[in-house]
Amino acid sequence: MNTEAKVGAITLAGLALLVGMLFYLSGMSFGDKGYPVHAMFGQVSGLKPGNIVRYAGVDVGKVADVRVLPDGVVADIMLNPGVKVPAGSKFTIGSDGLLGEKFINVVPQRDVKGFLVPNDTVYGENPQGMDELLVSANEVLAEIKTLVKALNDVVGDEKVRAALKETALNTRDITDNLNRLTATLAMMADESHGDVTSMVSNLKDMSISLKATAARVDTMLADVDNNGETAKDLRETIAALRQTSSRVEKMAAALEGVVTDPEASRNLRETLRNARDAAAKANQMLNKVANIKTEASIEALYDADNRKYQSNANFTINTSPSDFAVIGVNDIGEDNRVNLQLGKSGPAVSRRVGIIDNKIGVGLDAKLGNELRMSLDAYDPNDVRVKLRTQYQVAPDTFLVGQTSSLNKDEERTSYFGIRQSF
Repeated sequence: MNTEAKVGAITLAGLALLVGMLFYLSGMSFGDKGYPVHAMFGQVSGLKPGNIVRYAGVDVGKVADVRVLPDGVVADIMLNPGVKVPAGSKFTIGSDGLLGEKFINVVPQRDVKGFLVPNDTVYGENPQGMDELLVSANEVLAEIKTLVKALNDVVGDEKVRAALKETALNTRDITDNLNRLTATLAMMADESHGDVTSMVSNLKDMSISLKATAARVDTMLADVDNNGETAKDLRETIAALRQTSSRVEKMAAALEGVVTDPEASRNLRETLRNARDAAAKANQMLNKVANIKTEASIEALYDADNRKYQSNANFTINTSPSDFAVIGVNDIGEDNRVNLQLGKSGPAVSRRVGIIDNKIGVGLDAKLGNELRMSLDAYDPNDVRVKLRTQYQVAPDTFLVGQTSSLNKDEERTSYFGIRQSF
C-alpha cells in the first residue's frame, strides 16, 4: 500500500471515530429509542423539553415536548427501552432543590395489574403553587395565635398556679404521714392489754406484708447503678419501712415473754423472723438507692375546644444510665389516671412498658435535636388508644407541651396545649 492510501485510510478511520463520538455524546442511537407516553397536567410550573423522568428515584426517560391544549398541558414523555411502568402509577412534577430543574416523578402502585403501553395517556397531579403555600402559612399562623392565647389563659389563671403549688407541696407530706402512722401503731401496741393472741396474729400478718413489700421493691432495684444522685423521697420511704420493721420486731420481742399459747408462740417466732428479713432488705435497698437520680415534673394543660384544664405530676427515677422508672398521676383531681412504667433509654429513642393512664401499654420517646422531644403511647389492649406528645424546651427545665389523646378515635380525640416544669 502506497503512502497516499495509508493516509486516506487513517483519515477515514478518524472521521468514523469522530462521527461515533458525536452520536454518543448527543444521545442518539440507531436502535430502539424507547416508547412515548403522554401525561396531562393542569399546570406544569416551568417543565420543559429535556427534563428528566424518574421512576421511584431512577432516571428512566426524558420529556420530549410540552404542548398547550384547551383543557390543560400535555407533556410528551419518552421512556427508555425496557422500562415497564405499572398502570395507575402516580405522575407528579418535582424539582431538584428550591431553584433546581423540574422533573417528572413516577410513583409506582403496590398492586401491579398491568403496564403502560406506547402512546398511553395518563393524568398527573398538579404541583402546589405559591398561592396554596401562602394559604397554608396563614392557617399555621392562626393555629400559633390560638396556642399563644391558650397558654396565656393557663399561665395567667390564679387557680391553676395555686393548684400547681399545692401539688408540689403535697408530695412532701407523704413521708410525714407514714412516720405518724407507724408511731401511732407503736403507741397502740405499748398501751394495749387486751387479747394477746389476736395482737400476735395481727403482727404476723403485718410482718408478712412488710416482707413481701420489701421483696418487690428489692426486685425493682436489682440493677441499680450507684453513679446517680440520691432520690430523697424514695430514700425516706425505705427508711420508714426499715423503721416500721424494727418497731414490729420490738413489739413481738416484748410479747415473747408473756405468751404461753403454742400457736401464738409460733406466730411470734415467725413475726420476728419476717421483721428481721424486712429490716435487712430495707438496709440493702437504702445502700442501692443512695445515688439514684430523680426528676419531678408538673404540667398545666388546656383544651381550647372544650375549655378544660388538666394538671399532671410525674416522677422519673433513673436507676442507671440506661434504666429508669416513671411514677405519676395524670388529670389530678378529675380522673386521676395512674402512670407506672419501666423503661430503657438509648441515644435517641427510649422505650417504656407498664401502666399508662390506668391501662397496660407501651411507649416510645424520641429526641429530635437539643430542644424538641416527641412521645408516642399505645395502651388499653381491649380498646387500643394512641397518644402523641411533643415538647419544646423554651428555658432550662421549662417546656411547651402539645398533646393529642385518642389520636385514633375521631369522636374522642382531644388536643391540649400547655407548659411543663421540671425540678
